[in-house]
Amino acid sequence: MTGGFAIIERIPTVEEYIKLRNSVGWGIAERESIQKGLSNSLYAVCIEFGGNIIGMGRVIGDGALAYYIQDIIVLPAFQKQGVGRLIMDGIIRHLKKNCTPNSIVGLMAAKGVTAFYEKYGFIARPDEKHGPGMFIRWS
Repeated sequence: MTGGFAIIERIPTVEEYIKLRNSVGWGIAERESIQKGLSNSLYAVCIEFGGNIIGMGRVIGDGALAYYIQDIIVLPAFQKQGVGRLIMDGIIRHLKKNCTPNSIVGLMAAKGVTAFYEKYGFIARPDEKHGPGMFIRWS
């Protein structure tokens, strides 16, 4: 327990996940897709306050060469209080124990928060060595 926040290594429920995503204005997928995606997580950490989930983050990937940090979400009422740091600290501890040498860990940062992830050693792209990151959303 840190500052009244409970740090719990577990996958959130579908309902918790939907609540968190709705709180930050992210779109919601079908419940079946959410359940499948969450259950395929390599690692997840939830932050609770007063017995209620207020934040989460998870790691997805192949478990050997490629890891991806996904769904770092904090309820707006708890943002800027160190909750994101607690989530990322748990994820980084997990990655340090489980990543193989020369594996890649990626993430997509929301606009305006790259400095937060740079504190953990992530680099913003493009830079002089790497091209831009890209994605496609299937509809």
